Amino acid sequence: MVERLGRSNIFSIAHFKGDSEDPWDRLATWRPQVTRHLVTSWLPPPEGVVKLNTDVSVTKRKVSGGGLLQDHEGRLIFAFYKEFGEVDVLTAEGRALLQGLLFCNRVRVQRLLVEVDSTGLVQLLDSGSLAKWLLCNSLRQIRALLQSFSATTRHIFREANAAADKLATMDLQGDFYSTAFQQLPREVRATLLLDSRGTPFVRTQDGRE
Repeated sequence: MVERLGRSNIFSIAHFKGDSEDPWDRLATWRPQVTRHLVTSWLPPPEGVVKLNTDVSVTKRKVSGGGLLQDHEGRLIFAFYKEFGEVDVLTAEGRALLQGLLFCNRVRVQRLLVEVDSTGLVQLLDSGSLAKWLLCNSLRQIRALLQSFSATTRHIFREANAAADKLATMDLQGDFYSTAFQQLPREVRATLLLDSRGTPFVRTQDGRE
């Protein structure tokens, strides 16, 4: 009888608010949906440090990635776009980050902060674990480059990674690399200007109480 009541979702957690010791509390399988709004934005790195943001786009037509390097005033150092063929999302995230780090090596970066909106990739890098062979080689190269830059890698929300996201979704017919702000697509330039001014973005999160 008790278990049938629980499975029928009759009880809400609100029925036991302030009385979590009640043994029937475990039957409150339904919890009201709560919408939370989080304000986030792209933040500049400390002076003397540059920041690399990368992201990917996966559609039925193609898998592509993009990223950009900026200084502490939000000024563009380089931006890129690259296509990766038929790979899964995590492998693409790894290849996009690797490509960005290789470009960082080209421009002789010394102190680097890396931000991506892939929790899975950050966890893999932090754990030191390897992955399936398609991603394994990229992870080794990424870790070696991060160490050479004494870089810090962290996860951010997509709303704070908007410029990299727009670069990844550019509809180009080949790879792209530029150090000139004016050569970027208009929507990417607009996002960079908003980022440099600290414009906040609202992220909506749905969860349970």
